[in-house]
Amino acid sequence: MFLRQFEYLIALEQEGHFGRAAERCHVSQPSLSSALQQLEAELDVPIILRHQRYQGFTPEGERVVSWAKRLLADRKSMLEELAIMRRNLNGRIRVGAMPTSSPVLPRINQLFSDLYPSVEVDIQFLGSDKLINELRNFELDVGITYLEGTSLKKLNTMVLYEEQLSLMIPESMIPAKQKSISWAQAAELRLGLLSPNMREREVMNEAFESVGCSPAPKLECNSIFQLAFHVMQGDIATIVPNGFSRANDAFPGTREIELTDPVVSKPVGLIWEKVVPPLPMAQAMADLLSEAGEEIRATLDDSIEQKVAQRKQVA
Repeated sequence: MFLRQFEYLIALEQEGHFGRAAERCHVSQPSLSSALQQLEAELDVPIILRHQRYQGFTPEGERVVSWAKRLLADRKSMLEELAIMRRNLNGRIRVGAMPTSSPVLPRINQLFSDLYPSVEVDIQFLGSDKLINELRNFELDVGITYLEGTSLKKLNTMVLYEEQLSLMIPESMIPAKQKSISWAQAAELRLGLLSPNMREREVMNEAFESVGCSPAPKLECNSIFQLAFHVMQGDIATIVPNGFSRANDAFPGTREIELTDPVVSKPVGLIWEKVVPPLPMAQAMADLLSEAGEEIRATLDDSIEQKVAQRKQVA
């Protein structure tokens, strides 16, 4: 039994096709099929459903796939821990994040890369359920999401900041002197919102429902940046985390105003698997962010005036 066989098995699960799995693993299809048949013979259970072509896994095969992911994750963790002992952590940290956490991600990436320059940071924007599922399957090292719900009970959690929602609008949509707007008033505008299956959209819907509103958005999208680009065109408004446009500083012709009645605030934090020994990449990120919490929160509080001053200094 070899780790390579488990790598073939996981590739087959993810690709759903023998040929593509073999190509992903840089081997011929007969070599991959033969290795998996040998694994079935060694374990003395059928793993793969076959009828001329791949049709999925047997119940035993599903369990073998789960164990394969854990075994390969343990191997990865062992190598990372040895690298830390040599003060030479390298490889890749896989971060799952909800789209509205995007204002803090560049700073987190910068801090982590400064400390571990040989580590590649891979950020994927995912819905909450998929994020947690991939953490438990060892397909992600850490996640950044809302710290709420029973699904987090078996995970390590660390609060990073409180997310408050704002309305992002074209500058000409609302009089410049208006600095806030109620959820009920916002519901009457032309809105672009995140997709209905995303947890962030659920939070928005809950706020609208709390004031008896159910707006019909003119645009739905799973990318907060795409929504922001539409706001730049001057025809819709969208809902973003407080400081989104300031942190990204990439959306001229727009501004944010506070959403009130109610003010919606949710804790956002780091989540990672509870395993012994701890996963080195996850622990490295957790250790870093436990010391840099104030700096992360300051990223969201950075004012427009500070950015203007910085540009003048550069000029």
